[in-house]
Formats: sequence, C-alpha cells, structure tokens
Amino acid sequence: MKIRNEVKVGILGISAIILLFWGFNFLKGKNVFSNTFVATAVFKSVDGLNIAAPVTISGYKVGAVTGIVPTEDYSGVRVTMTIDNGVQVPTDARALLVQPSLMGGKEIALKFIGKCSDNCLKSGDEIAGDVSGMLDGAFEVAEPYLEKLDTLLGAVTNISKDQQGRIDATFRDLEAVIGNVKVLTDLVNNLLVSSSTNIAVTMSNLKQITGNIKDNNNEITAMLQNMNGITKQVKDADLEGTIGAAKSVLQNVDGTVADLQKTMDKANQVIDNINKLADLSKQNGLVAALFNDQNLKGDVQEAIDNLNKLTEDIREHPERYRTILSGKYKPYEGDK
Repeated sequence: MKIRNEVKVGILGISAIILLFWGFNFLKGKNVFSNTFVATAVFKSVDGLNIAAPVTISGYKVGAVTGIVPTEDYSGVRVTMTIDNGVQVPTDARALLVQPSLMGGKEIALKFIGKCSDNCLKSGDEIAGDVSGMLDGAFEVAEPYLEKLDTLLGAVTNISKDQQGRIDATFRDLEAVIGNVKVLTDLVNNLLVSSSTNIAVTMSNLKQITGNIKDNNNEITAMLQNMNGITKQVKDADLEGTIGAAKSVLQNVDGTVADLQKTMDKANQVIDNINKLADLSKQNGLVAALFNDQNLKGDVQEAIDNLNKLTEDIREHPERYRTILSGKYKPYEGDK
C-alpha cells in the first residue's frame, strides 16, 4: 500500500515537471511536441517585438519568436524563430518586422517570391532581416481603397469638365452672394454705430430702473405682503354668504321699488282727479263749478255773515250761551 502511494507521488511529480517544461517553452513560443526547425534573422531594431510574437507568411502564422538577443558587436539584434516543418521558405527570403494593426503588437512576416526546391531554409540558417516603415502596413490595407479613390477622382474630374460652365456660374453666384453679405454686414455695422448712443442711454435708464427697484425693495416687499394679506382675507372671507345676503337685499329693494312705483301711480291718479276737480280755466271741475255758481256764492256769503254775527253775539253776550253748556234752556231774546 505504501509503495503504491510512492508510485503515485512519483508519477504526479514527473507529470508536473513535464507540464512545467512544456508550459515554459509554450510561453516562449516553442512547442516541444511539434516538428519544427529554427532559423534566425538580424535586425537593426526590434522595438515592440516580444517573445512568442507570431511569424507569418501573408498573414498566416507559421511559427513564433523564441529568442531575442543582441549581436556580438551590438550592431543589431538577432531574433530566433521557430518555424513549422513542412513550410518551405527560400533562403533568399526576408524577415520583415511589421505591425499589422495600429493597436496590435509587432510580428515577423516572411517575404519571398515563388517556391523553393533545393534551396529551402533549414534549421540553423540565417536570413536577412528588415524593418518595415510605420506606414507600410497601413498602405497595404489602404491600397485597394486608394485605387477606388483614384477611380472616383477620375469620374469627378470628367464630370467637372462636362459641368465646367455650370460650376463657373455657380461660383459667380456665390461671389455675388458673398458681396451681398458684405454689404449687409456693413449696413448692420453702421446701424450699430448709429444706435450705440441710444443703446447706451437705454442701458443707463435700465440701470437706473434696476437701481430704483433695488432701493425700494423694502417698500415693494411690504406691498407684496399687504397684497398677500388682502388676497388671504378675500380667500378666507365667506364670499358666498355675502353674495347671498346682497342678493336678498337687492330683491327686497326691488320689491320696495315696485311698491313705491305702485304708490306713485296711485298718487298720480289722485293728482289727476284733483286737477279734474280744480279745473278753473275750463270750468268743468267741481271746484270751478262751485266758484262760478252765483247762487252758491250768495248762500256762502250769507252763511259767512251769519257766522260773523254769531261770533259777535257770543263775544258780547256770553251769558246767553252758558245755558247751553249747563243744560238749562233759556229763551232767546233779541237785542234791546
């Protein structure tokens, strides 16, 4: 039982060592389980190139960078590349240090023309290294678009030739529009200059108004508070009851006015009747008839004379009339 455990521990230790060795080489760009060969290239500068950077042919990865060391005389940098077996690379190929994208890292692109038969690159061989310019990769990407752009510019040129007259007329119209805009701006400038005094006076008046408002801020605040108090009193007041009472009073006034109108109508009727009775000019009224009747005048005059005689007799002989008050009869005796 104890031996089995020791065997297990030994197997696990050997497996861990193998995995550690494979992982270390994998991080360096080597695959110990694949069939590869090693080639080198010397560059003047390898700024941005890192271990495990890809080695490509026309963008296809065929290997990786496994070592970067300076040369013996420090005139350049020697880069070791591990390339997959089966990839046939001529010995006259160039290792070009490129940056395929603006955001990505650098890599080594193998550039060559044609295939190789006898002069293929073998393990330990060295090829020439070169550094690509910053715009070379971008030029390769943009080259198809540049061709389309040239075609488009040619088409625009042909159109511009055909439409040259219209374009010239358009430019002349544009020049006239610019001239009109200049005249308009001059008019606006003159207007602003002529109105500057009025604007200054207006601003001064506005400043005085704002100053007065600021100086009377307390009075304005008190006025607003008073208005607020009045509106609150109006809001809190029983307006509906007050309006109802006023309506009732108005109804009573209407009734009183109606009664007064009736009274005035009756008074007018009485006055008309009196006028009819006292119609002296036409002698149609009762009073006029009484005043114009001669017999009535004599009777009235006689009654008045008798009344005067009676009052005179009462004044001179009051004893004659005492019996009337006492209830004793006394025969009348004329004047002696």
